[in-house]
Amino acid sequence: MVQQIVDGIADLNVWMGIWSLLLPAIFALAVLWALFRCYRNPSQTHTRILLAIYAAIYVFAGWTILMGRDVMGLPAALGGAIGLWTVSLLLVLDIFFHWTEVRMPEQTGLKILSWSLIVTGIFLYPVVEMLLGFTYPRMVFFGAECPTTISLIGLFIGAVPRVNKILFVLISINAIFTGEYFAIHGAGFDYLYMLAGIVGSLVLLTHFREIFLTKRR
Repeated sequence: MVQQIVDGIADLNVWMGIWSLLLPAIFALAVLWALFRCYRNPSQTHTRILLAIYAAIYVFAGWTILMGRDVMGLPAALGGAIGLWTVSLLLVLDIFFHWTEVRMPEQTGLKILSWSLIVTGIFLYPVVEMLLGFTYPRMVFFGAECPTTISLIGLFIGAVPRVNKILFVLISINAIFTGEYFAIHGAGFDYLYMLAGIVGSLVLLTHFREIFLTKRR
C-alpha cells in the first residue's frame, strides 16, 4: 500500500507540473511570514491569519489525498480527505473562539522543540526523503499531511498553554501511529512524523496542568 501511495504521489506531482513545487514554496513562505508577524507583534489578528493559512493548506492536503482514490481506493481516500478537512474545520473554529495564541515561547525548552519541528516540517523533511532515495517526483513537500502536521505540532508546542487542546491531542496521537505505519512499510522519512507525535504527546503530558486545568480569560 505504501509503495502504491508513493507511486500515486509521483503521478500527482507530474500532473500538477511546476505547481507541485511552487505551491509548497508559497505555503511555506506564507506560514513563515505569518509566524514572524505573530512573534514580532503578538495579537489575535496575527494568530488568526496564521491559523487561516494552515486551514487553507489542510483543505489542499485533503484534496491531494482524494485525488489518490484510484490508488488507495475511494473509501480510504475519502476517509483521509475528511480527516484532513476536519483539521481544517477545527482550525477555523479556533479562529472564531481564539483557543490558540501564537507568540514567542517564553520557556527555552518549548522554544527549541517548537522551532525544531517547524524547521523539520518545512525544510528538513524533503532533505531526509532525498537522503533515503526518494527523489522528485516521488516526494511530498510542505502542504502534504505529514510535513505540514509536523510543523503544526511545533506551532502548538510554542503556543502552550494557549493552544487548541482537542486538535493538539488528535494530531499528536495520529502522527505517532500514521508515522510508524508508513515508516515501517518503506517510507523511512516518516519516522520524523512519528517522532513529532511523540514529542507533542510528551509536551501535552508534562504541561498537562497548564494546558487543561488552568482557567484563562
